[in-house]
Amino acid sequence: MASDGCQPVSWKGGSSAFPHLMHHPGGLASDVAGAHGDSYHAEKLRMQGGHGGSHGGDSSSLHDKRRGNVGTWDGPAPKGHGIAPRHAQDNPEIPDGCVKLVREPDSVVLRGGVRMPLVGLGTFRMTDAGDVKKALDLGYRHLDCARIYGNEDMVGEGLKDYLATDASARSSLWITSKVWNDAHRPAEMLKSVEATLGDLGCGYLDLLLIHWPDAWVPGGQEEPDTTVTIKETYLAMEKLVDEGRVKFLGVSNFSLAQVEDVLSWCTHKPVVNQIELHPMLPQRKLVGVMLRKGVHSVAYSPLGHGVSKELLEHPVVTKVAQETGKSNAQVLLKWNVQRGVAVIPKATGEAHLRDNLEGLFDWKLTWDQKSALDELEKTSPKRFVDPSFHTWPDAEEGGATKPSVVFGL
Repeated sequence: MASDGCQPVSWKGGSSAFPHLMHHPGGLASDVAGAHGDSYHAEKLRMQGGHGGSHGGDSSSLHDKRRGNVGTWDGPAPKGHGIAPRHAQDNPEIPDGCVKLVREPDSVVLRGGVRMPLVGLGTFRMTDAGDVKKALDLGYRHLDCARIYGNEDMVGEGLKDYLATDASARSSLWITSKVWNDAHRPAEMLKSVEATLGDLGCGYLDLLLIHWPDAWVPGGQEEPDTTVTIKETYLAMEKLVDEGRVKFLGVSNFSLAQVEDVLSWCTHKPVVNQIELHPMLPQRKLVGVMLRKGVHSVAYSPLGHGVSKELLEHPVVTKVAQETGKSNAQVLLKWNVQRGVAVIPKATGEAHLRDNLEGLFDWKLTWDQKSALDELEKTSPKRFVDPSFHTWPDAEEGGATKPSVVFGL
């Protein structure tokens, strides 16, 4: 056949074959003719001896008059989308070491096209409904709750005035809750979700998660429940989606292999796995492989543990904060958000609420700054949330096996 290389193809050679290509004999001519007209083209070819690709005569001026061949190796570099200017050194008004953008996305697109805000309010150990109200006033639209937190009634109190403003108020929010370990049995799960909806008063949940893959006997104080499987729990949760009481499902603290297992049999695929993520625990394989499978990561403890300041006050984090003119917390949140991972830091008081949200999408970490933070995985690895009831699997479990493991290197 002509296309297998045994015979010349019908379109080989000649001035009519692929005239749009940069190295086509008439490519230069077509560029110039389009910009200046046929008479200009003819005169230039006459001056160069009739060869559009010649480097003699006035070729340099001819090249200058071309339209640029945008996208080819010798054309002008494409300009970054929405970046003006890209680096701080291009504008003295921008702090040194901080890349300034017009505006970065403040939400991530989940399966089905729905958007989830990249910054949420973690409600763990929150006690004041006023903080929830203040967060909503400041622009927070993502609230992360859980039955085990024991404060969903308080969150509901904080939501009440906002939900009463108009009919569209509820649709502007993204509200997540989680099923605790002792409610994995379908009947217990249903009771848990009904109680959550009653306390929050929000009508429905945007996202419902299995909090941990560890099942306990109801009221059994960490006694393992061997009578129920993750599949049974998740399939029961799918019925809540069918009924409209929950919009989307997800998991939390699941390994890659566990996520892959759920994806293999579920009908309503998980859109999120909520896991601990920060520079000391980036979990790159888990985040990357899940994303390729349509499951996004949400980072809890993005600032480290509330009691320990080991991450928040780390010298590397402090140095980057000084370079960018941002707070340590903003630097750590940006590290996750910049890679498309949503964050749900806990915050109380207006100052902290503002610090975690305002201006977060108007700048970027430079490559060097991000690399410096990435090094914390090697120099200061740390998992802050490590409950005694859970056994963490090998980080390489699931997905493709590393070549070094396959070949025993």
